[in-house]
Amino acid sequence: MGLNEVVAALEHAEQLLEDDQTGPAQDSLSWQRADDDADIQLGKACAMLGTCRQLRQGTNNYVSIVELSFNAIERSFQFYLVEMTAAESADYIKHEEVFDDIAVRNVFSDEDVAGRIEAFRSEHRARFYYDIDRPGRDFAMAMHDLAEEIHQYLVEFADAHSRCSCDDRK
Repeated sequence: MGLNEVVAALEHAEQLLEDDQTGPAQDSLSWQRADDDADIQLGKACAMLGTCRQLRQGTNNYVSIVELSFNAIERSFQFYLVEMTAAESADYIKHEEVFDDIAVRNVFSDEDVAGRIEAFRSEHRARFYYDIDRPGRDFAMAMHDLAEEIHQYLVEFADAHSRCSCDDRK
């Protein structure tokens, strides 16, 4: 592989986007309506959790499980906010804005779940991302379990079971 191959791969990817020829959509996301902001966030969270389930089976790719779990939590929060309020995904430019808005709405009663996750995320996520800390198996599994619980809690709270694809993929 040389520079010519890199340039050719870049041009191929650019051309696919320019021609609007990206191929068939991921099966688990085919139910989404492109104009429904909440469905898009819900579908992203479901897809990330599905990937975590696959990664848990026989791999030791704990960094990916942790990163996808953090993303699934944030997308689940964003789904809830877009679904249940007048918010739009574009309202959340910074990660902490999603967590702050969930905390203000007291979705998790008095347990301060959103605030605790935000504090945890801001302190540790970058350390994992930049390989300062390396997550082990137990932590990766705990993060995935946390992301699954939060996702299901919010789906139930928003009465969106029929739109969540997680049960189909377990």
